[in-house]
Amino acid sequence: MFAELMQQVVTAPVAGTVYERSLEGIRYLYAKVPVGADRIDTFLGRKGDEGAELRAEGMRRGMALAKERRVLVSMLKRSGLAGPDRPLGVALDAIAHAGLFRDGAVLVGTAAYMMCEPHAGSRLPAPTLMTGDLDLATASLALTADPPERMEAILQRADPSYEGVMQLDPRQPASRFRNAAGYLVDLITPMRTRRDTNPMRLDALAAGAAPLQYLSWLITDPVPTVALWGSGIAVTIPQPARFAVHKLILAQRRDAASRLKRTKDLAQAAALIEALRRYDPFAFEDAMENACAQGMAGWADPIKRSLLELQIDG
Repeated sequence: MFAELMQQVVTAPVAGTVYERSLEGIRYLYAKVPVGADRIDTFLGRKGDEGAELRAEGMRRGMALAKERRVLVSMLKRSGLAGPDRPLGVALDAIAHAGLFRDGAVLVGTAAYMMCEPHAGSRLPAPTLMTGDLDLATASLALTADPPERMEAILQRADPSYEGVMQLDPRQPASRFRNAAGYLVDLITPMRTRRDTNPMRLDALAAGAAPLQYLSWLITDPVPTVALWGSGIAVTIPQPARFAVHKLILAQRRDAASRLKRTKDLAQAAALIEALRRYDPFAFEDAMENACAQGMAGWADPIKRSLLELQIDG
């Protein structure tokens, strides 16, 4: 069922409610396209024009297919697969509609871990699925929306109260966005050198991205998946095996003030390792071998310490 949903989400036309509007006696076709918690008015063309009528028919077909996918999404969630809550779902929908995943963005953090279930072949423990934020990674500082648009405007389709969190230096662009309820969206990018500024500028989004170590390795060769929200949202996440190994490393890098995050890192790693060793054991072993080959002090040593702490054979 999940594979069928993925195929349908990727191939379906854009869904929209078609309507007409008259201007100086001429009838034009428009469509309201649902995005996040908003609806975007889209111009289709003059009524009777072949191209406009074809676009309108595509929108109507998209609405019918979206209704069918919503049934699949509901069935998968009833079977026990995790789906986003409303703040995460509407934010992902707005980000996906803007084309950021198509342009190379990768969802990371607990939101991505939640969506590893179908790929890991196992349901994951409920407490480790909880999240209060969304982390979006990009390897390219040229990440752009289609059509070009500010990150703040994209997120405001999910919730109009989203605004950038000011940096200590007000001249620097925001890499974190918060809505009125406190939900956070963080933009991050791989650290390239230790001299990287924080944030790195994403000029096309009028935003910034915080540079993080190990991120480049985590988001190498990401996998497409579908978030179980609405009629399904096409997103991109890290390989589950790399996600698990990355968490083993992060757990040993946390300071004393991040004890709860450290506990969550280890719990998520342990759950994924258990699932992968049943469903796809070579994937985890290959990811761990690749990470350990990157070096001892920052890679192999923290991995071994976390595995020892979890009492998992390395």
